[in-house]
Amino acid sequence: MIKFLVKGQNIETLEHEIIAADQIAFVKVHFAFDNSWKPLHKVVQFTQDESTYNRVLGTEETSCFLPSELLAGTVKMSLFGYDAASSETVRATTVVKTLHIRPSGFDGENSNVPPTPDLYQQLLQKIQSASKGLDGKSAFEIAVEHGFVGTEMEWLESLRGTDGKDGLPGKDGADGLPGRDGTNGKNGVDGKNGTDGISGSDGKSAYIIAVEHGFTGTEDDWLQSLKGTDGKDGITPDMSVYATKTDIAELQKQIESISGISYISVFEGGSDTLQKYGDSVYTYYNDGYRSLAGFAESYPHFCSAENDYALYFNQNDFSWAGTVFVIFLTPIAISADMHLLLSYLVGASENATFYLVKKTDKTGAELAQHIYEEIKAENALQLSFQWLYSNDFISVIQSLENISDGEYYLAFKGTSDNSHPMVKSVKFMKE
Repeated sequence: MIKFLVKGQNIETLEHEIIAADQIAFVKVHFAFDNSWKPLHKVVQFTQDESTYNRVLGTEETSCFLPSELLAGTVKMSLFGYDAASSETVRATTVVKTLHIRPSGFDGENSNVPPTPDLYQQLLQKIQSASKGLDGKSAFEIAVEHGFVGTEMEWLESLRGTDGKDGLPGKDGADGLPGRDGTNGKNGVDGKNGTDGISGSDGKSAYIIAVEHGFTGTEDDWLQSLKGTDGKDGITPDMSVYATKTDIAELQKQIESISGISYISVFEGGSDTLQKYGDSVYTYYNDGYRSLAGFAESYPHFCSAENDYALYFNQNDFSWAGTVFVIFLTPIAISADMHLLLSYLVGASENATFYLVKKTDKTGAELAQHIYEEIKAENALQLSFQWLYSNDFISVIQSLENISDGEYYLAFKGTSDNSHPMVKSVKFMKE
């Protein structure tokens, strides 16, 4: 059994178990409701791909079986309820809860799987089979007492109105990952103590080992060889593939050792961030286009002193899966030998996209709107990217070698999901 607490608009997990596919009337979902939900007529809704299945709980039931039609993969679950005894329209809905169904080992025909009745059929069954309470009143009788005019079938038809689709969660949640499995890897930081192992029993230094493997020259010659230009090879990793924690640590060492590099900064968090970038950085969110200074006033955690003025796509401001486009209005002259340097902290490794839009003569909010519309029209150049999970701020480098020379504006999309990135700086670097 899987248990959830429905509290206001949220669904919280109380007890969870692994769900396997190809089950019929086996996995039961139980709900505990707060006082605001107890008097409501409740319906559980499961959505997978383009199909939706409803389980009617009514006012008294608190459990249902998972629909037998659900396949292995991600399932979105939400609830809605209505007050049939009220003279006013009252509807309650929850945010989406994601369930993950794993493939089973069952191999057989599924032609005997009973289909989940549609919402109309279930409501009809509820009315026909409901036991008489103390007052003996059905939901239809209560509706008549509160002003409904018509037959019982007409009342049922009224429940099938198109308004029933209001409040369905959008498909933005499809990007969600299976969770934060693997974050226990934080224990690995204790490995730093391993540096004491240099004093091995054989007593060989790194230079002696190099000589044994063919190096010819003095120890100073060997040290100088470590500083050669070839040492810059490989500082631009392929950000489209997953990087391990070891990869990240090695990357940080390489980035920190870079010298002779010039930078063009389009954003850097600090005490003067809002004054410095207040009018040169714009955002696009549900409420439209706003400068960074104005946006930070409305969403106090986005660029604040408590986070050293990093751009923070947090769930306190934007709830789950809130999407904010950050648009930099400073044009950058880009060439193939340049790299994009980012400093950030994220909660999970997830795919992301950065965008480059060619320079135009527009300015301010008009320019921000132009850049966003170019992105939505798929006219912007895309830089494939992946947030790399980190316990602290890390710096990563993105190659621009496939970008044609020219002047561009940079923009990116941040989402308040598992990654909820916190971006400390955005720079372009050139050797």
